[in-house]
Amino acid sequence: MKTPYNRSITTAPQSIRTLCGIALLSMVLIGFSVRVYLLAAQSLWYDEAVSWYLTQMSLPQLTTWTAHDIQPPLYYYLLWLWVRLVGTSEYALRFPSVLFATLTLPLLWQFARRLLGTAGAWLTLLLALLSPFHVYYAQEARMYTLLTLLGLLSTCLWLRLLRTLYRAAPAPYHGLLPAIGYAITMAAALYTHYFAAFLFAAHLIAWAWIGWRHALSRSGERSGGAPRPSPTRAPFISIAVAALLVLVLYSPWLPFLIGRYAQDTSYWPGRLSIVEMARRLFLTFTMGETVKEAIAMQLAPGHGIILLISVAALLWAGRSVVRAAIPPRHKGNKSSASESGAPERPPADGDRFSRRAAPPLLLSCLIVPVALVLFLAWQVPKFNPRYAMLAWPAFVVILAGGLAVLIKGKPTNGIGKKWLPRCVGILAAAFVLSTSLYSLHNWFLPYRDNQFNKADFRITAQIVRERIKPDETVLLSSGHMAPAWAYYYGWEGWHPLPAIETLDVGAILDLSVGDRLAHILAHKRGVWLVRWQNEITDPFDVLPLWLSTVGEQDDYGQFWHMELYHYRLPSQMRFDLEHVITHPVRALVGGQIRLLGMRPRLQQCDSPLRISGVHGDGQRCMALALVWQAVAQVEEDYAVFVHLRDGAGIAVANGDHLPARPTSAWPIERAFPDQISLKLPPEMPDGSYWLEVGLYHPHLPELPRLGPVMLEPSGELQPGERVIVPIRVQGGQVG
Repeated sequence: MKTPYNRSITTAPQSIRTLCGIALLSMVLIGFSVRVYLLAAQSLWYDEAVSWYLTQMSLPQLTTWTAHDIQPPLYYYLLWLWVRLVGTSEYALRFPSVLFATLTLPLLWQFARRLLGTAGAWLTLLLALLSPFHVYYAQEARMYTLLTLLGLLSTCLWLRLLRTLYRAAPAPYHGLLPAIGYAITMAAALYTHYFAAFLFAAHLIAWAWIGWRHALSRSGERSGGAPRPSPTRAPFISIAVAALLVLVLYSPWLPFLIGRYAQDTSYWPGRLSIVEMARRLFLTFTMGETVKEAIAMQLAPGHGIILLISVAALLWAGRSVVRAAIPPRHKGNKSSASESGAPERPPADGDRFSRRAAPPLLLSCLIVPVALVLFLAWQVPKFNPRYAMLAWPAFVVILAGGLAVLIKGKPTNGIGKKWLPRCVGILAAAFVLSTSLYSLHNWFLPYRDNQFNKADFRITAQIVRERIKPDETVLLSSGHMAPAWAYYYGWEGWHPLPAIETLDVGAILDLSVGDRLAHILAHKRGVWLVRWQNEITDPFDVLPLWLSTVGEQDDYGQFWHMELYHYRLPSQMRFDLEHVITHPVRALVGGQIRLLGMRPRLQQCDSPLRISGVHGDGQRCMALALVWQAVAQVEEDYAVFVHLRDGAGIAVANGDHLPARPTSAWPIERAFPDQISLKLPPEMPDGSYWLEVGLYHPHLPELPRLGPVMLEPSGELQPGERVIVPIRVQGGQVG
């Protein structure tokens, strides 16, 4: 006779079930309150602004955009409909993520109850409710909580499908209805994010693992002399139908998935460290995004030990269920349990099947997506822990399940009746919850530490809007920030440089942007420069150099990852290269890189435009812009040496450094200003000096210099593989 699933629940008194429902509803409401608290406190950042930007398009335009973007369109479709009902405020844009995250909580409780029992389900819900990782992305207008919800729902349906298929005697097509439901949910997840394919792979691997273990348990039952049931193809038919239906539903979008990452220009070339990515992922899963690196590394060993203990306890509990499902063998296999008079054990279906399936299903749903995300990021060097958010539910259930085994005190062989495992479980749960509360404390005090704040486009745009004059304009140093800026400032009165719609690490500003500036700033008497992620699109600080050359900076501010400058402009401005280079050189170094000249000037070391980051309490520094130009493809990454020497040849200041962008990445025939700041000695007298400049191999022994160095057009070779430029310091000026 079969034991129905949740028999203890269905036969429980009505009052107990009512209290259970009230407790579940109360905890879900608490989870909702945590996720909606201070929802609009911080500014929208770039990714969220892109979500808003797409809602301003028509549906055909939105579809075309997402076909060429790194995320498919389902979340944007839902948000498009939502904003037409409630508007586009920060609160309204983020609320769907809160809703998806809140719906995940009761579903996660139900999923954990199937796999772990009641105690494990409540602990899972508590850990998820206070998870800083989940709360953080519940307050972001992006698709990650929808992806988590759909991924968890598909996993629940997959478990139900397997339970249906591996009953004692399933009908040939008994699992087709769950298979169809699973296919629809998984296809929806794939239309939300491409990485849902990794969870699909995890489900198939879990099915193979569970099927193998199920076959072993059945063979154990048959060894006692029970009649051998005829084999059935129902599991394979239903699984094949589910997989095929997923592909059919997703086939219209499949070509975009295949070609997407070959076209992505938003990452640096090279390789990322798998160990470093795994470390970041573990810290984020356990402590979220709002614990400082140094503190997180101190807490990480504790979380690692707790995770290992949880996995071991869960595997032990699953092993005990498998052993309990197999009848004892008698000598010679001559008699079965029924023949010996022992009570017949129920078949491995219902609740027992779910418990046996817990370790393979949870470990597959955790390890497979994480491993595939790390492997893809190693191949295509673009990574963020949120890309593996599909694995977060399995992580929480594993953690809670193992701790529940220890706390409940009833695992196999009575080991849980001892006080030590129970104390370990309670202390471990307290440690996890306390670190979660600490992380949430950091997150809900957004103006306490800038490290945890998002880029503040809101206050930056507000200041510019309040202070800008009719004869002034705005420059954005990263064109891809346009959606975020437009959300707060509007679409008029600003210019993106470079003019790119999405992040492109190859779109680097060089000095030729002066022609564009001449057109934009014609007849203007002032300009506001807004900088964000300028290390990507303006790593050489081309815009500040041009604007400080033709105008005068008179205002500066920083607003959480944003920089704001204001420049007064004269009536006549020149944007030619000769105006930037005050000391022309034109020397070819190693036949690969040309030094066109330099622009030295004196300033206070605490200037906000310093490049090297030196501070001097009012001490003078020499700001130096070296204008380089690659004349051929540079194969190696060179370092720059700069020595300031007095008339006697004694070094007064040194400035060895790596350029803002590796020399191997310099486009040919484009001029870049390599800017550094030399800290000058106190009371350095006026007089004649000379600058010694060149390139060298920073990774080779003895640091050999790149040569030969040849002056153009004379062809004269310079000794010592260096360029020597005489200068004169007089009255705070460099001539």
